[in-house]
Amino acid sequence: MANTTNFNWETPDDTDLVKDGAAAIRTLGSAIDTSLVDLKGGTTGQILSKTTGTDMDFTWITNDVGDITAVSAGTGITGGGTSGAITITNDMATTITAAGDIVVGTGSGTYDNLPIGTTGQILTADTTVSPYKVKWATAASSTPSFVGCIATRTSGTQAVSAATITAITLPTEEIDTDGFHDTSSNTSRFTIPTGKGGKYLINVLAGFNQSVGNYGELYMRLNGSNYTSNGYTAGGYWAYVLTGGFNDVMGYSTTMVLTAGDYIEIALRVQAAAGVDISKARISLIYLGA
Repeated sequence: MANTTNFNWETPDDTDLVKDGAAAIRTLGSAIDTSLVDLKGGTTGQILSKTTGTDMDFTWITNDVGDITAVSAGTGITGGGTSGAITITNDMATTITAAGDIVVGTGSGTYDNLPIGTTGQILTADTTVSPYKVKWATAASSTPSFVGCIATRTSGTQAVSAATITAITLPTEEIDTDGFHDTSSNTSRFTIPTGKGGKYLINVLAGFNQSVGNYGELYMRLNGSNYTSNGYTAGGYWAYVLTGGFNDVMGYSTTMVLTAGDYIEIALRVQAAAGVDISKARISLIYLGA
């Protein structure tokens, strides 16, 4: 018997007798019926789907099993459809209008284009800007501003009595950013203003006139009392011997932690009753930060 090329169904040979024709037809029909059995059945709207890779192995499935039946456009998407070739487009391409633009949210599920700022600007939050809540702004300077005071005595003299701690008065200023010093009242004091508590660098330079040799003590005073922290003797002073003659100089530099309302003074005490006058002074108080 011969067989078909694709499905190997059995067919009569050309030399078979006519009497064998009925049997051959039944054999062929049975083979076809068996091969096509998976095509039987199904309901309206169903489609054929391959069950395995075996020839003629099919099953009927509903139209939406494993298939996309529709594409709907959501926020930021246009296009879509339920049949044929479907095209969708992201509207980001049209929202951005120039190089450097950014897309920012303007609400729940909404957004818009924020044009690029200018060179050097930074993006900063600003809830007053509607609807973006952000804006381009000029960056703050990275160079910190000076905060502090430089008070001086540039003319006139201040007499110092023997064995008396005398605060150096400073009637003039070079700079005073926040009202640390007053040139008319309590001119010896540097007072820490509200909001400026923290670390301070203090530089002291003072010049004296005297007629004879003397022994002097230079004090740091905090809120009217001698400051006795590290770097000072138990009595709270830095000792210096005045050698006699004019234009002797004393000075030092230190750091302190001060709170708002504190005040400091620089004071001198001399041992003998010889005439000593403070002729020059320059004291700076520089805020280093909290």
